[in-house]
Amino acid sequence: MTKEMLSTLAPAPRRAIEIARSVAQEKGIRPYLVGGPVRDLLLGRLAIDIDLTLEEGGSTFARSLAKAVEGRVRSFPQFLTYKVLADGLPEFDIATARRERYRKPGALPTVTAGKLRDDLVRRDFSINAIALDLADETLHDPTGGVADLHSRVIRVLHAGSFADDPTRIFRAVRLACRLGFSLDENSARLMHEAIDDGALSTVSRERLWRELFLAIDEPKAPAILTELRRNGALDLLVGAARDHTSLERRLERSLDEAQRDETIDRYALFTGLLLAGTEGDATMLEGTGFSHKRLRSVLQIARDLPAVERDLEQAGSEALRFRIFKAQSKEALAVMAADRSGIAEEIVRFRSFREFSLPVKGNDLQVPPGPHVARALERTREAVWFGQITQQEAPAFATKLALKYLSREEQSGPK
Repeated sequence: MTKEMLSTLAPAPRRAIEIARSVAQEKGIRPYLVGGPVRDLLLGRLAIDIDLTLEEGGSTFARSLAKAVEGRVRSFPQFLTYKVLADGLPEFDIATARRERYRKPGALPTVTAGKLRDDLVRRDFSINAIALDLADETLHDPTGGVADLHSRVIRVLHAGSFADDPTRIFRAVRLACRLGFSLDENSARLMHEAIDDGALSTVSRERLWRELFLAIDEPKAPAILTELRRNGALDLLVGAARDHTSLERRLERSLDEAQRDETIDRYALFTGLLLAGTEGDATMLEGTGFSHKRLRSVLQIARDLPAVERDLEQAGSEALRFRIFKAQSKEALAVMAADRSGIAEEIVRFRSFREFSLPVKGNDLQVPPGPHVARALERTREAVWFGQITQQEAPAFATKLALKYLSREEQSGPK
């Protein structure tokens, strides 16, 4: 059965496993494929990560493997792990089997070397606690993960799991939505109890934001974010939701808009939507590591869009509405297009306008350089787009405007 599963893998991971097995046999080392890759293999997925665990010989195996694949090895001795990278192959993540002990809830664990069973039972969920011995292709399943795969459930391994590491709350929801599974009744109860007891407050905001960004990276991000919101797992980051009934629909429609433009920042887009309807401000975004540009985009979505939409209703022409659009980020425009079908077509036209350029440069105008030239060129671009002048008339029109703006600057004098 296992041989059949390995033979169905995509070429790159299959070759990676074959090389790892060959190196292990040569060195007399016993590596195990562990965790998510075994889960995905059992689910019939073609592409898997290459996560390997050994009870001993990790350093020797990693360096021998790097030599065999003409790659390079990176060592992380404090975590007893190695990473081997080579062209044309998936990354090899290699770890020494380990025990973990949590000094206090929410803290990072203390790691010591252990046996394979120790390594499996320390994991988050039973479906991630399965190992495949590459030597004889037997499965090690001490927590009943294979049965849970068949039952399509996510099950934690002990009662204190979510309290020890509250980020497992995020991982449980991500996995459930990604795989179409559900938490078993006891795990769901433990998760809700951990949230209600404030377990997430024991974790730094930086770690919580990282978990949220991993959710945003998922193909099913709208469903995952909505479920996290519904369970109260995001309240510490973005405040309590007043109404989340329409959240998933807004997320899905905004994602559709974002997929039309690869430059749209999904982190800013979804974070802004999660903050919408709360009392959120920039202080709530501490720990995100967001740039000023991202923060501006988030806040435009979270708090400014109602006023912008009122301004659009009062604007009497497309040219005026385009000037309002111009002040908005791409992410805010995506939300507006998703929320209001009447605006969507105009935003499509605005995106074309944003890419429209004139074959006229500042040096063509024979006007002293300065900000007046940029203003004149932009106003000329608008005039051509809206049919107020022809392209042939653009140089003369821009020159006249630039001189006019320059005169105003000279009259106003230095500030």
